[in-house]
Amino acid sequence: LASNNAPSSLCAFTAILYDPLPPEYRAQGHLSVPKPPHISNQVWNEALARNPDPKELAPVPLVGAPALHSRIVSQQEKANALAAHAKKLRETLQFLEKAARSSKDAIKHSNSEQEALRRRLLEIMRKVEIVRCMGQSTQRAEVGAQQRLGEMMQQVNQVGKSLADLEERGRQQARAWRMRGATMESQHSEAGAVSLQEEDKMALFNVLNDQRLGMERLGHIVKRDVRDVSILKDELNRASSGRVNALPPSGAAIFGGR
Repeated sequence: LASNNAPSSLCAFTAILYDPLPPEYRAQGHLSVPKPPHISNQVWNEALARNPDPKELAPVPLVGAPALHSRIVSQQEKANALAAHAKKLRETLQFLEKAARSSKDAIKHSNSEQEALRRRLLEIMRKVEIVRCMGQSTQRAEVGAQQRLGEMMQQVNQVGKSLADLEERGRQQARAWRMRGATMESQHSEAGAVSLQEEDKMALFNVLNDQRLGMERLGHIVKRDVRDVSILKDELNRASSGRVNALPPSGAAIFGGR
């Protein structure tokens, strides 16, 4: 240090750092920042030329160990403040994540309740419409819809009969193939004919087995189609049972349950 306790230009440790530009110099720019008296013109001009962000930063001289220590203490304080702020942000983030999960669960519950209320409202509206139409004459569109429903029921019944007949034919064909195979085996054993070669036996077995598997698959398909037809018939019966002509005479019986 010099005799007046000011930094000396002869100090062995000298460095130029960059701090945010002070507000009073932002209007004039970084060149308006005064040069410290203990810094030479050459060093100052070089620091101005190397400024990485002239609009936001200004060169600051760092001379001597006390200035370095003060700079380290200041940076440590800022680092501690930033660490505390980061910790607070993490705690806030954890709280927000917990609140988001709780809100998501609440939204799911609300959606399920809304769906239940919507179904209940539709059911009540249907019952109100039924009560409103009680005692009124059947309209032409309703008669046509009832006729089309009857035709659909007849078609469904025909399809069901056809599928049942096909299933029975498949069973009969499978039984016939089994009986034919047994008859052929008994004839060969009784007649004492020349025994088949192993390759012929294997080929015959594969053919019969493929036919058996095909009949089983056909039987499964027929059963599934019969099941689908049964479901369709139940839906049509349920739809036909809700006609206006088959309504109960009392409104209390309609609204008697949730």
